[in-house]
Amino acid sequence: MAVDNVPLNCGYAGNTTDMDNRMWIGDMEPSKFAPIEERNQKSITSKAQSQDSYVETVPYMTARLSYSQFTYVFPVTSGPKFVRLYFYADSYSGFDGSLAFFTVKANSKFTLLRNFSASILANYLGGSKRLSKEFCINVEEDQNLNLTFIPTPSTASSRFFAFVNGIEIVSMPTYLYYSSPENPSPPYVGQNVQFSIDNYRALEMILRLNMGGSSISSKGDTGMFREWSQDSPYLLSGGVIPRQPDLTLKYSVIPNYTAPDDVYRSAITMGPNITWNLLSNLTWGLPVDPGFYYMVRLHFCEIEPSITMAGERPFIIYIDKKKAESTADVIMWSGGRDTPVFQDYVVLIQKMGVEDHKSTLFIALHPGKATNAIYDAILNGVEVFKLSDSNNNLAGPNPASTLLPSSPPAQ
Repeated sequence: MAVDNVPLNCGYAGNTTDMDNRMWIGDMEPSKFAPIEERNQKSITSKAQSQDSYVETVPYMTARLSYSQFTYVFPVTSGPKFVRLYFYADSYSGFDGSLAFFTVKANSKFTLLRNFSASILANYLGGSKRLSKEFCINVEEDQNLNLTFIPTPSTASSRFFAFVNGIEIVSMPTYLYYSSPENPSPPYVGQNVQFSIDNYRALEMILRLNMGGSSISSKGDTGMFREWSQDSPYLLSGGVIPRQPDLTLKYSVIPNYTAPDDVYRSAITMGPNITWNLLSNLTWGLPVDPGFYYMVRLHFCEIEPSITMAGERPFIIYIDKKKAESTADVIMWSGGRDTPVFQDYVVLIQKMGVEDHKSTLFIALHPGKATNAIYDAILNGVEVFKLSDSNNNLAGPNPASTLLPSSPPAQ
């Protein structure tokens, strides 16, 4: 499916395959993807000093590291691309992992990461040293895609370096996430206007969740190597999990590459207790950087046999504690059962103070009231993207702590 498909295994000579038998290209000379470096400054390649049992060798166990900037040049077709950066937060030969602080820029325009520390992020995430960052960047006609890694300037006591273990460039359909001129742009929540996701912006994928189902590896995606995580770490309320693992889906509203079938075959609902449902919300809390706009994509598919008509499961959607949808109705949107559909929304997460390191983006569903309603809500999947700001910046600060979000009050 992907026109451009470049999996680059940094710090490795030759080609090698990962656990899914996908071929990764090494970046060491004479590779055509060897980085461009500053005169008289040479990066080094090294293996990680340790390997956690759950971490794949490719692309995490080798790295390119440097005290000076280096740039990868990818000759690609025009159009939007996934750019994925892979990091293993460890020490390497002669390089103390705690001193890796660096900035990553795309085409000298977008700041993807600034003063980034893989070590701090790994600690924030509970010690997992296996890290990845995914971005969406539009490449213009006759333009390469350049990625530049720039170490944070050193101090009298510390010499900082940049490193990367793997890079992946994959094409995507033109309007998978960017706004199409043929369709309405997403609503700007709380403002009663639309917000166009134009391709002069870059996006950063914050979370991609499969509600009620298992995680989905890149091999299980629709040809674009996206990874889908379980929603359970972010679910702040109880829920019931309907699953239809063998369901044949009807893609009559959205393209079948939008998300894997398994995203739509499972869901979270509130359950049959009407009294409890009316007093509560189905709520998720997602950690985000304040001071940015976010696109929130909610995936829906009515998979319960008891729901057959519009009006039977209406519900209200709140995003960032603001009403995003007063009468959500999956069958009304999709036209029938077993038919996937999604809805996009844009929300601004305000910066409340100078030291704001992380905020929580709440997504909450509450039963709607109607004559034939069962007083329930349903959600199958979520994708959240940060939008680049007016300075073409996507970088937030390094996280400060591992504070978990607390649930907001019921709406």
